[in-house]
Order: sequence, then structure tokens, then C-alpha cells
Amino acid sequence: MQSSIIHKLLKMLAVISEATSPMSFSEIVERTGLNKSTIHRLLSIGIEEKLVQFDSHRKVYLLGSCVFDLVRNAHKGYDIQAIALDEMVRLYDLYDVNVTVGVPSGVEVVYLRVLDSRQSMGGVQRPGMREPVHCSASGKALLAYYPDKVLESLLSGHTFERFTERTITSLEAFKGELAFVRENGFGRNDREEYETFLGISAPIFNYLGEAIAVLNLWSIHPRHTMKDLEKMSGELKFSAGRVTGLIGGVGPDITTGMSS
Repeated sequence: MQSSIIHKLLKMLAVISEATSPMSFSEIVERTGLNKSTIHRLLSIGIEEKLVQFDSHRKVYLLGSCVFDLVRNAHKGYDIQAIALDEMVRLYDLYDVNVTVGVPSGVEVVYLRVLDSRQSMGGVQRPGMREPVHCSASGKALLAYYPDKVLESLLSGHTFERFTERTITSLEAFKGELAFVRENGFGRNDREEYETFLGISAPIFNYLGEAIAVLNLWSIHPRHTMKDLEKMSGELKFSAGRVTGLIGGVGPDITTGMSS
């Protein structure tokens, strides 16, 4: 009996959460297919436990504060580099290139963990190292999903410093790379910061659909070309999607575009 109540309560919460606007009592009854007395009881339990809240002015029901507290607490508690490690190892075993996980920090990306290729490439990315967003695959993968106003504010006054002949040095060109990310699901860096280093990055999303971290594959030229790395992008996006799922994240379809 208790299990049945839990199942019905979860069903009701799912219906309320999926609604595009707050629901009336009759709408909840209709959408759930449960009888009125059951819904009365479930709403009473939900309100008492702060899983549901009632707007007495509009006579409608919404998710309660406890639901959001549970989600926030879950996301505060995870360590993205620990959660991503299995997928990093999987990519490392597949391709024997350097694999990193990074997070945004203003107009830079900070790398939290690095798996070095078995074939020495020379130390460039190291835990704690920072890279400018405009010349890194990781920065492009993260910023591509920022709202326009947030992006404009973040890049206001940003200097697109030139590091190599391939470095993007204008906001217009940078926005073109962000469009590439949204279309293909990964960012790219073809020797834009260092003359021989190139990489691709795929975003990891949180429960709000925000890109909050990246998985990155990088190598050196001429051992690999950008075309070589693009052939690895399908597995990279798959891994980023797996990590997104593990943290309860949601985001755009990152399985489309170029694949292995």
C-alpha cells in the first residue's frame, strides 16, 4: 500500500513538473488519471513535505521548495572530475591522446584533471592550468551555450590576444566558432594557442541545461590533424553525454554532427 502511494505521488509530481504553467486541481486529476480523493490526499502530503506549493490567489499548484533543495544539494555535492574519470579513461584507452576535464573561470578555462598520452607530447595542460576561452576548444564548447546577454557581458572588453597565426582575434570570428559548436556538439582548437597543439572539447551540462564543464581530447601536429580528431568527436560527445546523465543534467542533442 505504501509503495502504491509513493508511486502515485511521484506520478503527480512528474505531471506538475512537466507542465508549462501552474496547474489547477482539476487539471492535475485529468493529467494523472487518478481520482479526486487520491489527488486530494497526495496534494496534502506534498504540501506538508514542501514537495508541492499552493498558490491560493490563482488556485493552482507548483513544485515546492524541497524539490529544488534536493536538486541543488545533489549538485553541490558532486566532484565533476571524479564522476568524469571513467569516461576519461575510456577515451584514453580508445585513442591514446591526452584527455582532460575542465571548468569555466571567467574568460578562462581551468583544467582539473589530465590523463597524459602514453606517447609523450610535452607538458602543456596540467591540473590547475588556465587557458583563454577564445583560443581553446574548451572555452568555445562552454561559451557556445551561454545566453547572448551573458556572453556579451563576459566578453565585454576581452582582448583576443594573438598567440599563433591561427588565433581568433575578433568577436565576430569567435561567434562563428560558437555556432560551429552548437551545430556539431564540440569545440575545436587547431594550433591557435601553441604552434603544434590541437584539440576538441565537448560540453557537460547541469540540470538547468548550462554547460558547466568540458571533456577534452588533445594531441600534437603532425601526429594528428584536426580531421583525425574530428573522427573522435562522436565518442567524445558520447562520453560528455554520459557524464551529463550521471549528474542529472540536461542539454541539447550533443550526439549529432561529426562522429567517429
